Amino acid sequence: MNRQEWIAMACGLILALTPGLARAQAASPASSNVPILASGQMPSTNPKEDVEMTNIFKGSISVGSFFDDNAVIGAAPRQWNLNYLITPSFDFEETRPRLDWGLTYAPGFIKSQNLPNRNLFSQSFGGHFTWLPSPHTSLSAQQTYVRSNNPFQQSATTPGPTISPNQTIFFPSLLRTSILSNAEYSYQFAEHSSIGLGGSFASEHFDTTQKSGPTQSLIRSQIASGNAYYSHQFSEQNQLGVQYQGQVLRFPARDARTTTHTFLVFDEMKLTPNATFTVYGGPEYSLTANQVVINLGFITITIPVRSNQWHAAGGAIYNWTGQRLAVTLNYTRRISDGGGLVGAVELNAGTAKLSWRLTGRWSLTSTLTGADNQLVAVKTGQNELRTYSARAGTQYQFSKNLALEMSYERLNETGGFAGFPIGNHDLAAASITYSFLKPLGR
Repeated sequence: MNRQEWIAMACGLILALTPGLARAQAASPASSNVPILASGQMPSTNPKEDVEMTNIFKGSISVGSFFDDNAVIGAAPRQWNLNYLITPSFDFEETRPRLDWGLTYAPGFIKSQNLPNRNLFSQSFGGHFTWLPSPHTSLSAQQTYVRSNNPFQQSATTPGPTISPNQTIFFPSLLRTSILSNAEYSYQFAEHSSIGLGGSFASEHFDTTQKSGPTQSLIRSQIASGNAYYSHQFSEQNQLGVQYQGQVLRFPARDARTTTHTFLVFDEMKLTPNATFTVYGGPEYSLTANQVVINLGFITITIPVRSNQWHAAGGAIYNWTGQRLAVTLNYTRRISDGGGLVGAVELNAGTAKLSWRLTGRWSLTSTLTGADNQLVAVKTGQNELRTYSARAGTQYQFSKNLALEMSYERLNETGGFAGFPIGNHDLAAASITYSFLKPLGR
């Protein structure tokens, strides 16, 4: 890791530990009325029976493998690869009357069977907290760092739809380093009204891509954003508000930049005690200077385009949580980064997640995703990439401490950017995990 990556991890550790020194007093962090859209976090897709315990230290070690039938971009014939991995992890979760905080660290080792240059030690770190300094204020923050070539490795947190980097473009077995920091402050100035401010920073870059001809890195992206909102709760079931977000997307390879200003109206509805539905939409204004693409030889070029455009931004979030079944549906339309391939894109993406506790030992997860990425300011059929995937996974709990997990995913990609060699994938994974829990302070 370079110096910037170590600094990011250190800041995340300080960020998560600092409020832990505070002494809790009255209300619970869960009592905050921060809207889902402004919180920076997606709702959890966990049945009530699977809700994670708090005030614990959790340790685990996972041994497994994952398979990709198309592991080398542009290779003909297709080349498969099998990766073996060992991943220990350590989690702290503590909840006090006014404070909820946690830390996660998961180092690991991944060995590749057919691609020896892909062996590496992976790193995953996350920290989060929600703190109520007073009965009317709320402060929350999260920090995530991931360095891995495992396509199944998820970040330690689930960022909200307006701040999350573009995860819809799939690269097989490429080393990815991702950093995400986010903080939100909310003040309830009246019985049913609140205002808030927030900011986030995200960075992603990839290792060099091996291919005949010139070898260069995929495009690195940096995203800085800030937001402000006003919300009014008209009833126990309905919360209406407005939000402004400013965002700067930088692509340092060729000093390309896109700045956006977004104005959203949102309505958060509590349909039932177990279901919430949020819908939001509004205009988005973008200013683009240069546009980065990658050609067939992986030579980075810059199209000298300067363009100011109006777009439509919006989306919807539905979350239902039952005793044994939970569902989350999410759709978003916005300007985002190009996931390593290009500069800014107009992103349309939808996700459906399901988690089902079948029996005391068996559980099932399923995810459907679809996305369309179209280059901003250069809109042609040759600058559009569409991805679709379906994933199903199951877990069997042998005992309190031992579990088996298996999953399969089919991923299709159509279209492309500047002739980028895309392909379809069959992905499979299996692992055995031993874990233990220890209550804190006992």
